[in-house]
Amino acid sequence: MAVVIRLQRAGARNRPFYRVVVADSRRARDGAFIEKVGYYDPIPDPDVISLDHARVSGWIGKGAQPSEAVRHLIRRSAKRMAAGAPLAAPAGAAAVPKPVEAPPEAAGPEPAASAGVEAGTGDAPGEETSPEV
Repeated sequence: MAVVIRLQRAGARNRPFYRVVVADSRRARDGAFIEKVGYYDPIPDPDVISLDHARVSGWIGKGAQPSEAVRHLIRRSAKRMAAGAPLAAPAGAAAVPKPVEAPPEAAGPEPAASAGVEAGTGDAPGEETSPEV
């Protein structure tokens, strides 16, 4: 049985997402696999590569052959780790920051609060109005 490390496509149409899996070479591309060792998301800028390097090197040590695409991803993620760059974009990096609104301007001192009753209208509580004749 030949074991390979390859990409398994997931995601929606026009929105690819790949799992890096260890699988039997006779299985279908998106079929059963032995172990998932990472993922690759090419859509965000910069793209996201997440690999468990210990598991990948362990499987290669046991004789698993990485595909060309996976070999390329291993090199790229190793370079990013060596450079100290983040492997994935920060959680809110793609979101556009909201503009900061200015605080409302103070209009000056507020007018004294009256009871809401004008003199002589009879609208004050307890005051009855009499019809004018």
